[in-house]
Amino acid sequence: MNLRLLFCIAMGIFTTFIGLVMLIARFRTPPEIPLPPKPNFSAAAQTFTDEKTGETLTERDFTVTTKLTDRPPHSDPEP
Repeated sequence: MNLRLLFCIAMGIFTTFIGLVMLIARFRTPPEIPLPPKPNFSAAAQTFTDEKTGETLTERDFTVTTKLTDRPPHSDPEP
């Protein structure tokens, strides 16, 4: 056997190994990504016309909550 044939056999085995590793890695399930939290900010606007002056008025309402999680707060340990 000459050196070129041994090199070709080694490269074939290496290429097959790399292909099998890539195939196995593709079938793995990806890690589950947690959903982002719901937004704690909302805005609304109402537009109406004043009957006396004919001026268009816009009323804006902004709401912000400080509840950042659905978990109940943990209590401090008793002494």
